[in-house]
Amino acid sequence: MSEKKFEITKSDLNKVFWRSMPVELSYNSERMHNLFYIYSLTPIFKKIYKDDPEGMKQALLRHVEFYNTTPQIEPWVVGITAALEVQNAESGNQMGDTVTAIKTGLMGPISVIGDTLFFTSGFRVIAASVGAAMCIAGNPFGILVYFLIFNVPNYVCHWYGIHYGFKLGSSFIDKVVASGLLQKVTDIALTVGLTVLGALTSSYVFLSTNLSITYDQAEVSLQAILDGICPNLLPLSLTLFCAWLMRKKNVKAPMLMVTVIVVGVILGAFGII
Repeated sequence: MSEKKFEITKSDLNKVFWRSMPVELSYNSERMHNLFYIYSLTPIFKKIYKDDPEGMKQALLRHVEFYNTTPQIEPWVVGITAALEVQNAESGNQMGDTVTAIKTGLMGPISVIGDTLFFTSGFRVIAASVGAAMCIAGNPFGILVYFLIFNVPNYVCHWYGIHYGFKLGSSFIDKVVASGLLQKVTDIALTVGLTVLGALTSSYVFLSTNLSITYDQAEVSLQAILDGICPNLLPLSLTLFCAWLMRKKNVKAPMLMVTVIVVGVILGAFGII
């Protein structure tokens, strides 16, 4: 077992925390977040590789490689990586491959957690829906609510990611998976996100038809029939159809938006909707 040589203080981790915030500013098309990694870990590198230029060189080369995961939860990997780098320095640079392997291995699982919590069905959807609803109702504080709902969890994840990620080290994922916390968080975020999306579909997607059916000299509205079957059936069908096109047919969102507008104008001109 390697001798403990370096003491990483709370102040050191705080520096990493503040450096971890502007991750998107470092984005590049070739290696995504690699510059962010080097920038965030520099305070740790300067301390543990201060008298080891070759160790510093190897560390920089390790982290200049491609890396990409959800920015809001990526600091957990940064904290874990920092702990591994300290162990590597204490072992005489014998753990370089291990650091790279663990960091790369965490990229997928962390992305699943992060995307679920912040993008596909989590805080971004909730924040946008609540904030937009307040603004539509004439409440300007909807903008503030939007930023708070999204950014408070963002800052919390950054803070605890750096500090507890460093404390737990490589055992983080094992402990989370063993406790069942990962599945619980994923299920809760998915349920809340889908509930919000369902409410948004009902409240903000408007589609009705002007068509009618003549039966025994009586004119019956097709929209009344559809409402009797299921209220807001047309908005729901349109939303599900658009989701199907994006997921299964790889139709891009901008193209889909333009298509919906054009088709809507044409059908409206003919009095169908």
